[in-house]
Amino acid sequence: MNFIRLAGIVPLGIGLTVLGFMWLSSFDGFGSPPLFFRIFFSFIALGFVLKGVGILFTSPATLMEQMKTRQKELQDSNLTSSENPSSPPSPGKLKCPNCGSSPLTGEVSPHGDVKCDHCSRWYNVHTV
Repeated sequence: MNFIRLAGIVPLGIGLTVLGFMWLSSFDGFGSPPLFFRIFFSFIALGFVLKGVGILFTSPATLMEQMKTRQKELQDSNLTSSENPSSPPSPGKLKCPNCGSSPLTGEVSPHGDVKCDHCSRWYNVHTV
């Protein structure tokens, strides 16, 4: 369990390295970063430092609980997003965008493609 807390050393080290490079390099030397980039990269590095410190000083049980809740949220969002596009509209609403006729005996592929019986053109039921 303490291994999870040690994983906070990586973002902390990255942030401190970037901060050190930006502010400990000479200001008037050749190839030294301009002030704008020093400030810009300092804000980015500050996020890494704060995340690393947060991981180091958070209890492993709290980290595991946060990971489980995020995993549950991802699974729930994946289920809801995959159900909507895969369900085709009702048969009465299907109309060919080319000729306007309804498919009579055409089979719908798993991706939603169907061939019109009247004009023999392919269309997708999800985009109609």
